[in-house]
Amino acid sequence: MAPLPPPHPLDNEWYAYVDGQTYGPYSGHQLGDFVKEGRIDGATQVMLIGSEIWTRAAEDSRLAELFRTSRKPQAPPPISAAPGSTVVQVTNTIAPPTVIFMDDGSPFGPKSPGLALALALSLILCGAGQMYCGRVGRGFLMLFGSLFLWVVMLGWIIWIWSIIDAYSTAKKMNIRYQQRMLAIQSR
Repeated sequence: MAPLPPPHPLDNEWYAYVDGQTYGPYSGHQLGDFVKEGRIDGATQVMLIGSEIWTRAAEDSRLAELFRTSRKPQAPPPISAAPGSTVVQVTNTIAPPTVIFMDDGSPFGPKSPGLALALALSLILCGAGQMYCGRVGRGFLMLFGSLFLWVVMLGWIIWIWSIIDAYSTAKKMNIRYQQRMLAIQSR
């Protein structure tokens, strides 16, 4: 005579404590059906017959597998409309904005209006255009260098360099941004 297979762990029986009331006993297979129906979850208190300790269902070693399986999302109900009416389905599938990181790890985006803004900021304050473009260290260096050289009336040299550099930095950043966006879109 062949030996009998060992009993399945879900062949045991448990009591379930739901909404202030004790129900059961239920086999593990029945509890699995209740999980699929959404009647109980991993936080439901259960007690194995013969035990005196209530535990969360997800923490019971025999029942834990019931909560590890991924549930398939349910399909939405079919759309029906009265004769002669129009059905409009709205989906919210807006992709998050693409963030691209520069070589130094800082994020940046397009600076197309920034070409003019970087130029205007550098006209107002030396180094402000570089700061707008994310080159804060370079912007402060130009600001302090300009202030230092104004003592000998040569600060205008750095100021003009700051204006040209802010414009060219913003232009280079736009080109790199567009190249990286094309590379991402072509994947």
